[in-house]
Amino acid sequence: MQPKLLSLVFACGAVALGALSLSMAPATAQEKDTEAKPEKPALGQDWRALRDGLDDVFSTLQKENNLKPSALCDDETFLRRAFLDLCGVPPTPADVAAFAPGKKDAKGRKGQEKREALVDQLLASAEYAENFATYWRVQCVGRDKGDELNGYLQDYFRTCFLENRGWDKVVQGLIASSGKTPETPEVAFLFAFDNVRADISGTTSRLFLGKQIQCAQCHDHPYEQWKTDDFEAMQGFFALTSTGSKGEGKDRYWFTEEKPVPENNHELSSRIRLKGRYFLPKYLGGDTYKYDNTRSLRQSLADWMTSPENKWFREMSVNRYFAYLLGMGFVMPMDDFNSFNEPSVPVVLEMMGKDFAASGFDLRYLLRAICTSKLYQRSAQPTRFNKQDRMYYSRFFVRKLSPEQLFRSVLRVTGIETLNPYQFVRDVPVEKLSEDEKRNKMIRDRVMGYKNNLAQYFRNAYGTDEPEKAFDDYSGSVLQALLLMNFPVLGDGNLKTTLAEILASTKDGRQRIDKIYETVLGRTPTQREWAIMRQVMTDWPANDTIYEDLFIALLNTTEFATVG
Repeated sequence: MQPKLLSLVFACGAVALGALSLSMAPATAQEKDTEAKPEKPALGQDWRALRDGLDDVFSTLQKENNLKPSALCDDETFLRRAFLDLCGVPPTPADVAAFAPGKKDAKGRKGQEKREALVDQLLASAEYAENFATYWRVQCVGRDKGDELNGYLQDYFRTCFLENRGWDKVVQGLIASSGKTPETPEVAFLFAFDNVRADISGTTSRLFLGKQIQCAQCHDHPYEQWKTDDFEAMQGFFALTSTGSKGEGKDRYWFTEEKPVPENNHELSSRIRLKGRYFLPKYLGGDTYKYDNTRSLRQSLADWMTSPENKWFREMSVNRYFAYLLGMGFVMPMDDFNSFNEPSVPVVLEMMGKDFAASGFDLRYLLRAICTSKLYQRSAQPTRFNKQDRMYYSRFFVRKLSPEQLFRSVLRVTGIETLNPYQFVRDVPVEKLSEDEKRNKMIRDRVMGYKNNLAQYFRNAYGTDEPEKAFDDYSGSVLQALLLMNFPVLGDGNLKTTLAEILASTKDGRQRIDKIYETVLGRTPTQREWAIMRQVMTDWPANDTIYEDLFIALLNTTEFATVG
């Protein structure tokens, strides 16, 4: 960080970043005498102040480093970007019409006001909760666990995000909960580790603290302070925990149990039998566990881990969402904070972490601040001044959609799930169903067959992929590249699709093309695209197959598979 900015930041102390903007412009002596100083915004109370301070800080950094930022993106780009990032799906043509790109919306809003309203709308939606439930399920247990366990963890996260529970409370549930499914779905997290406590310790530390301690399981960390004794002492918090399952078929359930904490430290030490220099569990880099018969070992760990005073927890949380939304965090890889990989702008990360903690770890508060910032709204088109910028967010980084986002996007644009609704069907032999029930069953079986087949294609193509890739990693396998070319994305013709509706609604070739583009890419064709298509438009009005080809071709474009 440049000395000028560094002095500005430190002058503000530990107040919210929103207060930085008050220090950016120098005042004359007369102004200082005649104007009262504006009050600094309270920590965690004003996401707009956090957002504005963030923009001011990075604007100063960009100027000091001779970086001319890219312009703000247009409305169409912002709409698609916000939908994909927050909801995991592209906007529908109805969403595009409601947002009115380049114009005022139905409530007369435009520009920043209209974009803030969109972010609020998306954060309040069920799709937002579903998207981040999927994201966190994959981060926690990967893509190869059983569907039923995945479902319980998905349910837990979905409920938490719908209710906007504080992130600290969400993580406490994962680490500290005991009980059984379905009443306590969060126990699926610990069950996924099959009672391998070393894996639990390494994963929770990496996910929620950004500390990669897993190699200290076998030997002292080669370049960090963590010793095998530190790893074992952290693992000790799970020593009284056991997981398992009981029952068969519909009666099967999964559970996590916790044995009572022994009556004193001596008995606890005898029970957990640590072999290193510590006799009791020890918080990573912190104090030794102090006996508390009102809290389980895991509850004590969760209290320490998610405390507002825990710098690692609050900063790792901010860094992850910064990396998710902007393609690049203050620390990359996002979950590897170490002495050789320090934050690019450490004071800003520290102040954002404190603001986030003071908000009650309110994720919507944090997401509002980032998604309405100029950093997030920059165009992905670089200028000749910022092509090499990897630190100051002077442009937006194009990112690949995750397999989960791509899967949901295909379902969204084809319309097979939404255009073919069905009612509940009794679980009885077909001959006992009424004619309406038989029709419902036929629709249900076809829709579920389509979804299951598509999901299998995605599992085959992406099942072994890491949950997170580097922000500039656009690599993929041949199977992934061919997935949407090989799969019958428009079904077998027995189900309604958005394309079928488009073709039925108009015979005009230009209108059909516009609607296909809006459905798949959330925009109309550019003049150049339209000029290219006019050269092959001769028989299009009379040939529906060519429109199918266009629909599928757009699904296979880089634009459809990325956030940009």
